[in-house]
Amino acid sequence: MLIDDLAGAFDRQQRFAAGYSPLYAHLFAIVSDWLAAGEPVEIVNWLVDLAAVRRPFDLTLLLPAALHREVLAGAPEAVPLAAFYPTAGGRVPDASAPLAEALHHVILARRQPLEAFIRRANVQTNETGRGLAWLLPAAALGWPVVHLVELGASAGLNLVAERRIYRLTRGDAAAPALLTLGAAGRSQFNVKLLDDPDLSGLRDLTGLKLPTILSRTGGDIHPFHLRTVEDELTLAAFVWADQPARLDRLREGIAALRAIDDTAAPVRLRPLHLPDELPRFLDEALPRPPAGPIVLYNTIVTMYLPEGGTGLRRHVEAWARRQPVPVLWLQWEPPDAADLKPPQPDWSAWSADLWQAGEHRRLHLGWVHPHGASIRQLDLSGLLAS
Repeated sequence: MLIDDLAGAFDRQQRFAAGYSPLYAHLFAIVSDWLAAGEPVEIVNWLVDLAAVRRPFDLTLLLPAALHREVLAGAPEAVPLAAFYPTAGGRVPDASAPLAEALHHVILARRQPLEAFIRRANVQTNETGRGLAWLLPAAALGWPVVHLVELGASAGLNLVAERRIYRLTRGDAAAPALLTLGAAGRSQFNVKLLDDPDLSGLRDLTGLKLPTILSRTGGDIHPFHLRTVEDELTLAAFVWADQPARLDRLREGIAALRAIDDTAAPVRLRPLHLPDELPRFLDEALPRPPAGPIVLYNTIVTMYLPEGGTGLRRHVEAWARRQPVPVLWLQWEPPDAADLKPPQPDWSAWSADLWQAGEHRRLHLGWVHPHGASIRQLDLSGLLAS
């Protein structure tokens, strides 16, 4: 049964990556086929042994990250894979290229360091395009100052999203921007709106003001502190290797994080086991009383929680009702209402809960690709009316 679960996990990742990451779709398919066929036996047995200590879903992300780390580190035995990795100067293989042979060779040649990484590492999903999850709604509300809190923050790179640049367009990077947010010196993220968004109420799309951040706090079960070059290498390894632009964005995010270390609002990372530790975490992380509204957000976190988002919602609602300032809770997560159906498989619901002046409103802001690259049915009207 374990081998079937593992093969199914890699197969699901292959379907998710299809059309988005050709290299990883190919890689996931190879491993899935190996598991289904039961050979090469040595690698299949190795993967099954690892799946006994890591969840199948985690293993689908840890194996490619471990391989990518070997390539980025310049391990000589990883050269056959590097030829196919654009982040290392290689080219994505076509269907006839010997990726399976290269993968087989590198796994056997580097099995010990790969296994050590997979056993000890925690999945790090520092997709810095997700900073838009809080940045756009906070700008739409027009609050001049906010306290910022991220749940499932990893290294906390999205807590500095206002120092990046996000362009919302109806097409590719060359299309005119409907809206540009952020303070970086050059364009970084091009976010595609795949249908006509409801931007009613925005008289001047370029006039949205970004709030001043009073504090930045990230909570994570395993906070990832970027203390060394090795830490940065590990974080980079989780970027998919045929998406060098995402690797550039990650490195820019690290630079933005470093740039605020000595400011009044540096990123502070704290351990947090969701959902039960959330009330204590929030009470300790935020000043009493808060000097401004609180923006709380999480992206692709609830799937890792034992109750999904149920326990998290219970704690957030109880806590938010007690606050003396407005609270905005933003999520990019699988939909938790039966009447919400994603327009594409695996897309996330962008939701907002707003507690203000003794009232609570819950809003559906749209649908987003999990990495924030595309949005459908964007609707900010409920926030603009607040």
